Amino acid sequence: MRRVFCVLLTVFILMVPLGTWGENEEVVAADVPAYCLSLPGRAEPLLEKKGKEPMAVAGLRKLPAVLTLCRAFDSGLISESTGMQVSPHAASISGPTAFLEAGERIEAGELLKAAVMISAGDAIVTLGENAFGSESVFVNNIQVTLKELGVERTLTDCLGTGTAFSAADLCAIGAAAAKSQHFCRWSGQYLEHIVHSGGRETELVNANRMIRSYSGCFGLMTGSQKEEGYSGVFAVKRQEAVYVVAVIGAKSSENRFAAAGALFDYAFATFQPVRLTGAGESVAADWPVQGGDRDGVDLVAHEDASLLLNRQAGQVERRLDVEEPLTAPLSAGETVGSAVFTLGGEEVFSVPLYPAADVASHALPDLLRRVAASYLRAGS
Repeated sequence: MRRVFCVLLTVFILMVPLGTWGENEEVVAADVPAYCLSLPGRAEPLLEKKGKEPMAVAGLRKLPAVLTLCRAFDSGLISESTGMQVSPHAASISGPTAFLEAGERIEAGELLKAAVMISAGDAIVTLGENAFGSESVFVNNIQVTLKELGVERTLTDCLGTGTAFSAADLCAIGAAAAKSQHFCRWSGQYLEHIVHSGGRETELVNANRMIRSYSGCFGLMTGSQKEEGYSGVFAVKRQEAVYVVAVIGAKSSENRFAAAGALFDYAFATFQPVRLTGAGESVAADWPVQGGDRDGVDLVAHEDASLLLNRQAGQVERRLDVEEPLTAPLSAGETVGSAVFTLGGEEVFSVPLYPAADVASHALPDLLRRVAASYLRAGS
């Protein structure tokens, strides 16, 4: 049975003692031109080397197009069962391909497998032309995706021909891909095949060996060219943490995977995730309420939150900043206080708290209003 990885990223705050990174910066993955280790949801990278410098990234130029397509599948804009016709232009695309033929009709879901697993250019163009009406409109949509992610690059075609990306750019795009159900579904598959309309089959072999060799790796994409070297964007999930690594211009495939693995090893050896709250989770049970139609109510968080700490950091402590008792009426949609998390006596994060349910007031005006409302309903 296929395992589908779709990572829902929580809110992370990073607390790292000063001086932790510098001593390791030239040791971790030092033999590749550029890299970036990031924690999705955090603005600054955990570790980088020339992370902001745009460089040639070989086949990873297609990543923004594939992400845009996967989001279209996620939202229902494209159905996997939709038949799509291959244009002569799409069939002429070189590089990794799904061996599509001009005039062939094939289901969109088959094309997506090839687009994600092997970044097949002919499949990407076919999906873009059919789903968006033309390649130019597809390109406009890709640009919207990049702008949303804060990546300032201008594409000349949907495959990103000639476009340079930085390692930080690739991490930002990769973090978004890690949240896409359809991207995660196929980026973690090693071997698959697509079935053409006439029954012909094309085997797909994922070039990302880390999905088989590194625990928790579920994608994302690799690319290589003789002149531009070996690059890759990888995502790993363990416990509460998801890390994304981008490596650019490695001298070999082995060097690329070794560099990415070293960066992940550094992350797991250095940091530890601490879960704070979960959306809908009770933080305080039966908190006292006065003047209400009940004596107590559970207080819940409306968001997921985790703290990423250096493994040498101390213990996280929690206190509830909530009036006791609360006074009715209370609305489940309005905050009544917060859970405050501290480290070494200093506040590091707070989570708003809400009543798990509405609490009506027993005050006389409220009772009269409820009686009147009940009378009007009975008479209608």
